[in-house]
Amino acid sequence: MNPCRLSIVIVNYNVEHFLQLCLSSVFKAIEGIDAEVWVVDNHSSDGSLEMVKNSFPAVRLIASKDNLGFSKGNNLAIRQSEGEYVLLLNPDTVVAEDTFQKCLSFMDSNPNAGSLGVRMLDGSGLFLPESKRGLPSPWVSFCKAFGLGSWFPESELFGKYYLSYLPEKQTHDVDVLSGAFMFLRKTAIEKSGLLDEDFFMYGEDVDLSFRIQNAGFKNYYFPEATIIHFKGESTKRGSISFVIHFYKAMLLFSKKHFSNSRLFSIFIYLGIAVRAVLALVKRFFDAFGPAILEFIVSFIGMAFIKNWWEVNFKGVPGMYPDYFIELLIPVYLLVWIGSTRLVGRYSNKYGHESIIKGIALGTFLISGVTNFFDDYRFSKGLILIGSVWTYIVVTIGYIFGQWYTYGKSTINLNGKKRWLIAGDADDFIQASKILRQFDDQILVSGWIGSGGVSTSEPEQLGTLENLQELSFRLGIDHVLFCLKGLGGNIAIETIDRYKKLNIRFSFLAPGAGFVVSSSQKHDRGKVFQSENIPVLIQPFNRRRKRLADIFLCMGLFILFPLAIAKGADFTGLFKNMGRVLTGKKSWLGLAENHLKSFGLKDGIITMKDLAGTAAEPSLIKALDNVYVQEFQMEKEIWTVLKNLGKLGNQNRG
Repeated sequence: MNPCRLSIVIVNYNVEHFLQLCLSSVFKAIEGIDAEVWVVDNHSSDGSLEMVKNSFPAVRLIASKDNLGFSKGNNLAIRQSEGEYVLLLNPDTVVAEDTFQKCLSFMDSNPNAGSLGVRMLDGSGLFLPESKRGLPSPWVSFCKAFGLGSWFPESELFGKYYLSYLPEKQTHDVDVLSGAFMFLRKTAIEKSGLLDEDFFMYGEDVDLSFRIQNAGFKNYYFPEATIIHFKGESTKRGSISFVIHFYKAMLLFSKKHFSNSRLFSIFIYLGIAVRAVLALVKRFFDAFGPAILEFIVSFIGMAFIKNWWEVNFKGVPGMYPDYFIELLIPVYLLVWIGSTRLVGRYSNKYGHESIIKGIALGTFLISGVTNFFDDYRFSKGLILIGSVWTYIVVTIGYIFGQWYTYGKSTINLNGKKRWLIAGDADDFIQASKILRQFDDQILVSGWIGSGGVSTSEPEQLGTLENLQELSFRLGIDHVLFCLKGLGGNIAIETIDRYKKLNIRFSFLAPGAGFVVSSSQKHDRGKVFQSENIPVLIQPFNRRRKRLADIFLCMGLFILFPLAIAKGADFTGLFKNMGRVLTGKKSWLGLAENHLKSFGLKDGIITMKDLAGTAAEPSLIKALDNVYVQEFQMEKEIWTVLKNLGKLGNQNRG
């Protein structure tokens, strides 16, 4: 019996909804092709296995008992595959209906092609440079580590890592392709060997690409096929963990294929340090840059206001002491601006209403505290004027940020996210229900179709051709593509066409009860689901849980000695406070965290800890269920305080 044409291999770990969206697009794309689809599940705990079994019975499923990593997982399926070609595909991708047919035609026409990669866009339509790469030789690695390629992208000398000097929309033979979509000739794999399992995270695609070339084949970048890759490298490069793992993989590759140069190793480690520091600095300014600018402008204004107040109202120039401008005004501004960020951040609604609430909260705190300190109690009029001035500065900054980022004529002052549905009237009803039930801060403006405009559908605002105008006029932030009616081709072409509109694009798979969104630039994607939403992951309660974590961290600065006396490990407690403050962990969590895709963090203390070491698995599972369905902020805080001795747990990572 002749082997099938194509074997598609997907390695999955705890991304159930992304996987379902991916498989929906894959099965649409293999219609008319003799193909098999493999899913290797790396011991997921989020329901991925059940979803594949129930929704995609044709999938050849391998359920691993451990997290084997990318290389081992792929190799398991490749060894059993029967296809003439093998595609390594990430689960966080969406392919078009003609993607595989285009790739097969190219590979058939180019027998020297050992592997093929396509043009990849992230969830906002931006081109992912890892779609085509050069061989990370010592010089190329040096340029990458020290950012020379970013400074001189058009230079063939410095831009070889991402081959940025080559046109994005032209086919080229290249050195390295991405493992997110790697279309392989089976005979090339047989000659070059399988993925090297020494590479657990990153680098395995570089190594395989190099060995395919050494086996006498070529690697081709083929931009005539375009896919969506939600979690591309560009969305993770700000992470310190990514920097360390990525450059260690680069070092492993160099040691394996080039001379083991001590000087090169020193350069790589130096590059790790430099990029890690740059990543920290960038993340700091991304997070606090706008607030710092608001502080500087507000401070300059307050200095002028103070002088005007002394001369024109009090009639006594210089009546306020130096520490008023040097100490008190900066403190006032920190309270006002910090309050707007606190209210805005944890209500997930940073807009005009949040600014007003934040300034009012800050003014209340300043007025209340200064009443207890006679030596520091100055004019309440200056406090009121200062609050108004700070409100003006923050509001102007917010409006400018909205205009600069999104380029909309309608400025979104109320903080609500404006969505547009791309599909038909039935899609509009289904998608609106999902979005509104999940987040009450979503405003669904209407829908657009791929055909003409129906006068009988008042919610239809136009067609896909009107997207640019509607985005500008209505201030649209998000567009949701319903793939049942539109299909992947239309969605991907539209995203590619309108990527400069600064819109976030999302997808609703056929028959699915959830929406997968590109979310923000440095996030890893977001899932909206309407049915059976646990109480704990509803937006309001997730914000309350995060607030509880912050309050507990603040309280632990006082209760630190008591926690140590209760048996908490000193080093572990200190590290865990940092993990919780940075949002990597939560003080309390599930024994089996199956809600990671919804943003729920692992806990320092879990339900297993509360149940006791001798507890039956059924009891632990019951506690998990009760916790997610009956979350209360007050109970969360009290539970953590009763278990101070467990807050130093270090086995939670």
